[in-house]
Amino acid sequence: MAPGSYPYPLVRLSQPAQMPPGTHAQPTTQGGGSGDLPVGLAFGRDDKAASTQGAKINSSSSSNIIGWLKRKNDPITPEHFIENSDFWPVVVKVLEKHAHEDPELKAQAVFQKDGWINIADRRNPPPLGRTGDPDDIFGFVLVVKKIIQPETFQSNTVHRPVTRDGLFQLPKYLHGKLLDALAQH
Repeated sequence: MAPGSYPYPLVRLSQPAQMPPGTHAQPTTQGGGSGDLPVGLAFGRDDKAASTQGAKINSSSSSNIIGWLKRKNDPITPEHFIENSDFWPVVVKVLEKHAHEDPELKAQAVFQKDGWINIADRRNPPPLGRTGDPDDIFGFVLVVKKIIQPETFQSNTVHRPVTRDGLFQLPKYLHGKLLDALAQH
């Protein structure tokens, strides 16, 4: 997959996004065009969806907003992205609750001796049998007798939602669980 591409529906909100108070990065307003205003990113199906399930996002603190781009047409890169601090805790809770159910991780656990396995970000998957970059590891789960133990997820505090390789990418099963969780917020 090419850097910056994304396998799941991603929405650049059509309305200028309000960034939370105290955000250190200020939007550029040169030229006065709509491309110069900050824009929120959310999972969705089209520009009108504006959220994971089609409900409008009105709040700058909504946990459905992944983060903001400083300008509407900016690429999703670290220098243009401002993380929404309300979003990432939802991702962590999904991983804590459902990582042991993920079919891809369960298949990986079959080949693992007892110990911890990484949950790698799909935006930059490591070569087979190798450990990924720290920025690209969501966290770790405990494997005992080839089975992922429930409620053992440990978050990796150096994982970054956006790197030069683009926006984070969960395994398909966990992405679905994230959408379910966001629909309830």
